[in-house]
Amino acid sequence: MDKDKCLDIFERYILKQASTEDVASLCSFINNDPHLNKWLENQIMSSSSEVDVDVKMRMLDNIRSQVEYSIEGEMEISPNLSGRRYIRWVANIAAILLPIAILVGVYIYNKPQKIDYLTVSAGLGEKASINLPDGSKVAINSESEIIYNTSYNKNDRFLKLRGEAYFDVESDQYKPFIVECGDIKVKVLGTTFGISAYDNDNTISVVLNTGNVELITPSETVTMKPNDRVVYDKSTKITNKEQVDAKDYIEWRQNRLRFQSETLENIIRVISRMHNIDISFMDAQLAKQKFTGTIDNTSVQSALKALSLTAPISYEVKDSVIFLYENKEQVQHFR
Repeated sequence: MDKDKCLDIFERYILKQASTEDVASLCSFINNDPHLNKWLENQIMSSSSEVDVDVKMRMLDNIRSQVEYSIEGEMEISPNLSGRRYIRWVANIAAILLPIAILVGVYIYNKPQKIDYLTVSAGLGEKASINLPDGSKVAINSESEIIYNTSYNKNDRFLKLRGEAYFDVESDQYKPFIVECGDIKVKVLGTTFGISAYDNDNTISVVLNTGNVELITPSETVTMKPNDRVVYDKSTKITNKEQVDAKDYIEWRQNRLRFQSETLENIIRVISRMHNIDISFMDAQLAKQKFTGTIDNTSVQSALKALSLTAPISYEVKDSVIFLYENKEQVQHFR
């Protein structure tokens, strides 16, 4: 029996609205929880009521009997008392049982509950997508994952991201959609946006396509509008906001990569990750060359071919590793 159901039955029990089946289920739950059983005993024995200790013991035995036989309908407590003493005894029991019922509810409410998490991931060279319980859609890039608990959308919409993903969030003004990426959180109500937050990158970037979002860092909150891109430096904790064409940063979903004055070092890191292949520079200076343009990323060969047409590089494959060289004939056109 889960916590919410227990609390619901306790509430009906206190209001005298619980059915026999409800009480039977509750008694079965109590009987099968040794910690709760011991806790009940301590509450009864430490009660400040004027009931004698031997009467308390009999009451505890009767409660246990009620628990054991509740399913068969034997729900009565019938002590061997009579007259005014019986009436006083019943009144004292009622005075004890009501706070116990409330305390047991508190016990269940505060008892640590096991939280189950769901992880959706894309391995190296893969992509994945998921429709969340609230109808929001997430496209997950290579070597990335999202993590959320099984109660997602019950009271909140919270998840964690490692890597890169694109979010199409269903609007819900009462439950903001929150993505946690390391030090920062992105809070939205309903919008489309992309986040890149790989563990081995020095920065976390958020680009907003539609709607409005708040990027929350340890020191500030940055409000974003469509086509804003905010880059958070993990080392300095400083954010930088710029205006971009948001579509340039989310075309990876269609196997296209668009770069604006980006170094070949960073471009090759993206291609290597998305195709799960090692790519090494044989010339350190080559890694610093910058590239602007769109790359067909359907395959690693098509991506490198596109680069070689507009950047001074040549490449060869040896033992499943791609080695990049500076093309001496072209290099003069790029310096």
